[in-house]
Amino acid sequence: MKNPWRLIGYAICGVVGIWVTVKLLLPVGLPFLLGYGLSALAEPPVRALKERLGVPRRLAAFFVVLLLSAAVFGILFLLGKLLFTQVQELAARLPSLLASLEAPLAKLHGGLLRLAAKLPQSVAPAAAEWIDRLFAGGSVVAGTVSEWLLGFAGNVISFVPDIVLFLLTLILSAYFFSAERAQLFRTARRLLPEQWRKKLLAVKVRLRSALGGYCKAQGYLLLVTLAIVAVGLLLLRRHNALLIALLIAVVDALPVFGAGTILIPWGIISFLRGQTGQAIGLLLLYAVASLTRTCLEPRFLGRQIGLNPLLTLVSLYAGFRLFGVIGMILVPVGVILLKQIYELVEST
Repeated sequence: MKNPWRLIGYAICGVVGIWVTVKLLLPVGLPFLLGYGLSALAEPPVRALKERLGVPRRLAAFFVVLLLSAAVFGILFLLGKLLFTQVQELAARLPSLLASLEAPLAKLHGGLLRLAAKLPQSVAPAAAEWIDRLFAGGSVVAGTVSEWLLGFAGNVISFVPDIVLFLLTLILSAYFFSAERAQLFRTARRLLPEQWRKKLLAVKVRLRSALGGYCKAQGYLLLVTLAIVAVGLLLLRRHNALLIALLIAVVDALPVFGAGTILIPWGIISFLRGQTGQAIGLLLLYAVASLTRTCLEPRFLGRQIGLNPLLTLVSLYAGFRLFGVIGMILVPVGVILLKQIYELVEST
């Protein structure tokens, strides 16, 4: 290391840069960033239409971006429709499902009251009263689930104008990035000195390799989770075990959710319905899948993106504590970028 103080300075600037990006720049710049990515996907067919068929670039960009947007949003619409159908089916089955839970809930209510009675006299009455309120009318589960479903629907509806504005901005920015691609690159070359252009090109090459490794590592983790959950569900003799395992693995790859989103409620419902063996198996399966992912994620990410496993673990945890679940993606990516920039500067 040529200068340790330079490394400390880079680290401080990196932390500040990541914070500014996540808190200030990303909320404003995300549709433009995604628009640039969509324009990059559109570039090969746009270039082919322009060079082989003589279609003007603006017209080619318009049609290609429109078709790509329709394809992407069509897939998202179908997935959303499928989710909405599943929610409707759950709402229709909810009364019968809750009716089947009345007896187990009453048994659980009585067991908790007996446990409360064994507490010291100073806290036993308050504990019993709290338990009675929790199970009042036998509507605790119904109320909670119904409120969640209504709240979820209300939140989705309230965000519709924002979502429409976001999508329109994304599509328009993708079109402008594609239609004005040559002019934008000429402007960038004119404004940036030759030395900076070479450095940015080198960073781009390094970063593309590192981010490719990041995506590959996430793919490995998804396959590991799929294998563990599939074997567990087959041992539990569940129908459609492979399909359910694939769904859980995909959900587990999403930073907002995780395998527990499906396995934990499934295990609790199984326990309340008297299926104790299945409940224990599902909760153990969640514990094994979660522990395996927690142990392998730093190693896989570190191996693919060139980061020390400890540094990867620190960046994952720091990202979660500072920015929530989205930070678990953005902070490691920021650390990758800082590492590539530091290595490039030190080598010159």
